[in-house]
Amino acid sequence: MALRLIEKLYAHARCRPEAIALREAQDCGDGRTLTYGRLVSAVEYFSEVLSTNLPDHAIVMIAFHNRIEFFVAYYATLMAGRTAFPVHPSSSVEELTTAAMRSRAHAVVGETAVCDALCKIGRRVVDLDLPRLDSSRVDNRRSDMSDSACMLLQSSGTTGPPKIVERRGPSLDAVAANVADAVKLTPQDVVLGVVPACHSYGVENVVLGPMWAGCQATLCRDFDTRQVADELVGGETTVLPGVPTMFEMLAQTAAGAGRSSALRSAYSAGAILPPAVGEAFTSCFGVRVGQLFGMTEIGSVTFNDPADEGFDPQSVGLPMAGVCIRVVAPDTRDVTAPLPPGREGEVAIAAPSMLAGYLRDDDGTCETPDDVREGYFLTGDLGRLDDRGRLTITGRLKLIVDVGGQKVNLQEVERALTAHPAVGACLVVPVPVSETIVRLKAVVERRSGNTTVSADELRVFLRPKLSAHKIPRMIEFCDSLPKSPTGKVLRQVL
Repeated sequence: MALRLIEKLYAHARCRPEAIALREAQDCGDGRTLTYGRLVSAVEYFSEVLSTNLPDHAIVMIAFHNRIEFFVAYYATLMAGRTAFPVHPSSSVEELTTAAMRSRAHAVVGETAVCDALCKIGRRVVDLDLPRLDSSRVDNRRSDMSDSACMLLQSSGTTGPPKIVERRGPSLDAVAANVADAVKLTPQDVVLGVVPACHSYGVENVVLGPMWAGCQATLCRDFDTRQVADELVGGETTVLPGVPTMFEMLAQTAAGAGRSSALRSAYSAGAILPPAVGEAFTSCFGVRVGQLFGMTEIGSVTFNDPADEGFDPQSVGLPMAGVCIRVVAPDTRDVTAPLPPGREGEVAIAAPSMLAGYLRDDDGTCETPDDVREGYFLTGDLGRLDDRGRLTITGRLKLIVDVGGQKVNLQEVERALTAHPAVGACLVVPVPVSETIVRLKAVVERRSGNTTVSADELRVFLRPKLSAHKIPRMIEFCDSLPKSPTGKVLRQVL
């Protein structure tokens, strides 16, 4: 059975071939656009390139910023029955290399710097020349499509060390339909794509949902506060997916600039949205901010629509279609014995969009996670359900923090720091700067006899190992970190 996502693209191209599917904001270049007819032509052409040059079931790393090329490469990979593996193009060389090795990726299509780095370790570079694709005359013919398409995503390690998640075709169809339905997307909508398309939230709410509904996605390469505010106030944007930090910065930047005439829906994900931030954004733009909840492993699964009766801004909303949520006791994690409404516990979710499994490092096969029990994924989040079934997230069980809308595993940063020969032990902790802005602080115990290593030296050491948002802004040194009798650093004491 072919992906319904691809069938949807064909349907839009047949019914509305001249409708704009994609527009790039000026920060991407020259404000290019692509109609649904041309999008399908480009996808079909590049799909044939991939099918001709790559083996069946090949894994293709896709490393573009929010640009038209990302959409073409992503959908072409799925059409060819290959596996799409989006990665952030600003990742360090070490991160890219690790992802390529762990996933056993065959090829890469993306920004020049990424392709150059992965070419050096033997990955095939597949060129996507969009101007040539635009000029080529390809009929919108229906070619035979494989049903083996799937997607890999790197998790932030919500329930442990970072893993590579495999989500198959039916999962992608389900989440695309659910996002389009929950947000009430129509062909008349214009979705502003600010969140990175290479992340689970972005790929589902910028790449999949809008194309399922047949609306337009306007793409921003990076989050430029002034540019996004201008798009909201003076542009045609009707839907804005974002993260709390974005909404706070937009409210500060656009105060007094005038309300949006077109925006009808704004929603936040990635971290809990503070009420004051939502209220400030509403005051500026005239639209209340909803919330969406999801994870790399399970996709987008709940939506809190401000238009719903009894809207609670603290909740992440009701389950999407086919999603079942239970709150269970954290000590037993027994999904067969859910807690009653109002009781706090660990959130467990079953969804049609959930993962097939994690890739094993030793042989690349897909294995069912230990956190899946009776069809429910134990998220590692604390929360409670109300009498209507609305979910409110109250905290986390694991050491994951949100920095600028991106998840950081504190233990990953600590492992990178302790690789420096002068570092004996360290702890990385989040430091709130405002209600939505969090910075990382590292407290470092120098190795015995070393008193010269500096904070700047450690940051330079981390740059090739970690993305910029993972590198601590603050680094302090101490004589000794608090430890248990067995030598374990006591995080809670610090």
